[in-house]
Amino acid sequence: MEGQLTCQSCQKTYPITRGIPRLLPPHQLQREVQNTVEGFGYEWETFNDQIQDGHMSARKNLFDFIHPFTDEIFKNRLVLDAGCGMGRFLKLGSEFGSREIIGMDLSRAVEAAYRNTRHLPNAHVVQGDILVPPFRPGFDYIFSIGVLQFLSDPQGGFQQLTNLLKRGGQISIWVYSKEGNEAVIRILSPIRERITSRLPKPMLYAFSYVLGTIQFLILRGIYKPANEWKPLKWLASVLPKNEYLYYNSQLSLHALVSVVFDHLVPQLVVYLSKEEVLAWFETEKLNSIQISSRNNMSWRAHGIA
Repeated sequence: MEGQLTCQSCQKTYPITRGIPRLLPPHQLQREVQNTVEGFGYEWETFNDQIQDGHMSARKNLFDFIHPFTDEIFKNRLVLDAGCGMGRFLKLGSEFGSREIIGMDLSRAVEAAYRNTRHLPNAHVVQGDILVPPFRPGFDYIFSIGVLQFLSDPQGGFQQLTNLLKRGGQISIWVYSKEGNEAVIRILSPIRERITSRLPKPMLYAFSYVLGTIQFLILRGIYKPANEWKPLKWLASVLPKNEYLYYNSQLSLHALVSVVFDHLVPQLVVYLSKEEVLAWFETEKLNSIQISSRNNMSWRAHGIA
């Protein structure tokens, strides 16, 4: 639970505190990056005990993010969850039969991830930076869900992750897309960068709760029936962002508030085109590349080293 690790080649030491190795890089983070990291750390610590979407819902979400893979991708493999947040997918990967699965996050969300997975013998939590990952190559499977777009160098982070794969290892990522988010980039991004990301986190949480509640009522009252009741199917075809918002209409109130907070808290966000994501995979010379749209708002992509 407490101790330190020493690098045998350079003799640098890293502390183990509260059961978590703190393998952090020595350099100072950029202010925008530091604020974003602190925001997400607050989010996952705050929402950890509130989001109760159910085990099956978490499974559905994970498989949607890493489509077309299923639990078979985890079995008997060494896996890295790069940017594990509070550890929901780390826990699932453990239960799916990973030989070992490591969750890494730069924020204090590692505290929640450790609490949620400490009972699982094949799950481990490390505090570290994707841009300077503290691992040797050799992973069979790496997945990074909604993390790379918040890095100061998203492509550099992707490159670092692919360098950790063994030959024949596979990687899955999910990132925000430029396509489908034009209005968000034009309208929401300036507000987020200049106002909401700079608010005290408890104040932003309260604001997110108000917006999330309003959105919850709209989604449950309009989008859900429009997509599920046959007489209202015509309405679904004219509702804006129907695929994405119908998906969100199935979330609990607390999960939806978390989504709102998630969009308002980061100072640094990068939206990527399909061509940019493809270029990442081709630059790293990955094989069997698959890129698909998720809810017309984001990209999920896979490749083999």
